[in-house]
Amino acid sequence: MTMKTNRVLVVYGSETNQTKMAMTDVVDAWKEEKSSDFEVELLEGDKAAEKFEEINSSNYDFLLIGTSSYGEGDAPSGFGKFLYELQEAAKDTGKPLMGLQHAVLGFGSTSYETFQNCPRLVDKYLGEAGSRRCLKRLEIDEMEHDMEDVKKWAVEIRKTCVSVGVEGSKQDCVCDWTEPEDLILPKNMGSDGYEAGQGMPEFSAAKLVPIVIAIAGISYYFYTNKMKAEQES
Repeated sequence: MTMKTNRVLVVYGSETNQTKMAMTDVVDAWKEEKSSDFEVELLEGDKAAEKFEEINSSNYDFLLIGTSSYGEGDAPSGFGKFLYELQEAAKDTGKPLMGLQHAVLGFGSTSYETFQNCPRLVDKYLGEAGSRRCLKRLEIDEMEHDMEDVKKWAVEIRKTCVSVGVEGSKQDCVCDWTEPEDLILPKNMGSDGYEAGQGMPEFSAAKLVPIVIAIAGISYYFYTNKMKAEQES
């Protein structure tokens, strides 16, 4: 009997590269096993957003997310567009992620009020978009957890994926996204990957002209005053 290969997409969001390194280590360890039942692909969030239409049960079986939050519970750099795509997929009554299964590994610190906000939103949106939660979200707190906890999660989620297989998508979720905690700060993401109305500022040539003139005027003022002071001394 031929063993079914579980097609796994791992997506990460990382502001300081700590989450990226952790998820890369996890994926590298899986690949070193060279197992035929576990095929893994690793992408940064915004790269995954570029191919979001391909993220479905025709191409993948499991979607594993490792991400932190940034600022006031915002998506970390390079992850905002993916969070936007999940937000929109959650609104789609067609349940575009139906047939997929997922698990979320959140990184953060309880020293911040918005601890785990982005991971919780991701878990919530995935479920609402039709994906089955196959493992309860693990919330890593840098104040009490370390890489050993991440490694334990990696072993558990791999075992879960292989044991439940593709058919697991037809089962009920192991729990609701509200476990282990449900406190979130809602975010309305724009397609640019930033919270709506708070994107990166854009300056047209017309807007830049007065700014350049003002800078030139200030520079000239200080230059002429410096020259005048040197002549008088």
